[in-house]
Amino acid sequence: MSDTQFSWTPGTTATSGKIFTLSFWTRRATAGDGGVGSYSRLLTAGSNYYIRFENSDLLKGEMSSGGAATKTNAVFQDVSAWYHIVWQLDTTQASSGDRVTVWVNGVEQTSLAESVAPSQDATTDFNASGTTQYYGADASAGQWYNGYMAQICMVDGTAYAATTFGSFDATTGEWKPKSDGEIRSAVTFGNNGYLLTFENASNPGYDYQTSDRSGTTNDFTKSGAGYQSKENPSNVHGVFNSSFNWYVNASYQNANTTIITPTSQYTWQTTTLGASKGKWYYEAYVRSAANTTEQVIGLACGASYITTKQLGGEPDTYSYYGAGKIYADGSVAVSSLPTYTTGAYIGCAFDLDNNKIYWHKDGTYINSGDPSAGTGGQTITAADSQTFRNATGFYFPALGDFDSAAGGTFDINLGNGVFGTTVLGGTTYSDSDGQGVFKYTVPTGYKCLNTKQLNSYG
Repeated sequence: MSDTQFSWTPGTTATSGKIFTLSFWTRRATAGDGGVGSYSRLLTAGSNYYIRFENSDLLKGEMSSGGAATKTNAVFQDVSAWYHIVWQLDTTQASSGDRVTVWVNGVEQTSLAESVAPSQDATTDFNASGTTQYYGADASAGQWYNGYMAQICMVDGTAYAATTFGSFDATTGEWKPKSDGEIRSAVTFGNNGYLLTFENASNPGYDYQTSDRSGTTNDFTKSGAGYQSKENPSNVHGVFNSSFNWYVNASYQNANTTIITPTSQYTWQTTTLGASKGKWYYEAYVRSAANTTEQVIGLACGASYITTKQLGGEPDTYSYYGAGKIYADGSVAVSSLPTYTTGAYIGCAFDLDNNKIYWHKDGTYINSGDPSAGTGGQTITAADSQTFRNATGFYFPALGDFDSAAGGTFDINLGNGVFGTTVLGGTTYSDSDGQGVFKYTVPTGYKCLNTKQLNSYG
């Protein structure tokens, strides 16, 4: 979600105005306010009641009248992680401490920055007939949420624990989602409950309380450019890492798959996922450029430390420069290559087993490169021999500006199948395991950079 809102107005009296359980998964794209204002709303009911991230990165919800509110002490700053949040309201409870319960990744939040319980038997606007619910913004289309949401389940009239919706993996100990089918079997949705699975790309707000949508369907309407993504809690794809924005000074859109760089400085931006071994592929699109060919796209071993050094201008960083050059380890390695500018798609294949990197422009590899055959690539430093001051022992997809006259808008696709808000259609390509959606053919042996493939090959 980014400048996207889902809305629905119940037309039926709630099963209970005093009890509900809300379960959802979310991945933030930006911590703090993310440039969208003081808060970022996950859910709003009417004009007064909400669940949102504060600009302090705490999670807060206001459920009913009388100033009742709950705010966590837990801080939500990891833009590479999915959070599972379960918010339970039951104002019929005699003990005030039992009326609101919040779980994050299966753990009840008992340390709270703010805890004002609703009065006993107080009613809430959540699920009330005639009161519109909004996901992704407030009722006035403000406080936009920039991030991803998945498997949103609202239960009207019954209080369920987090274990109804997720479980700890017996091997890894990681909290993981239960399937849509398991949830359907475990809950009674009530009159104004719903299960938003986002499985229908044309109608992402459809309610799937039943797998075939028979019976009650409390459908939400989407407004804005939000799209169905391959990103999900069980398989995370890389995006631009806004936590390392100190020297880039960029802004982000489309859940951090789009970056807008300034003209006043130049450096590079890395992604949230990287690797130390294996063969990997990604694509980038130059949507706009302030200066015709002053873009650099490639690979970095870590985040930038300065506002005046381009990608490829430091050790263990590598770039294909829009003016038709390859920069490697601080200097020009190859000249007289095809130039590129606004409208170009640049593919990057990097082989960390044989220490080579390859680029293509609009599907044609430069510098006589053939990543499938392993010929013609640019040599890179082995991941375990990096010397850059911010070296990590990993390599990350990276891009940015060549000089201070540059500045532009870039989209990155690490397998999500989207450039900006444009979902790839027609003929698309995946790696040999069926992972990722790309515009161009993935070279033989190269993989989509997501957590599933990193667990297998990285």
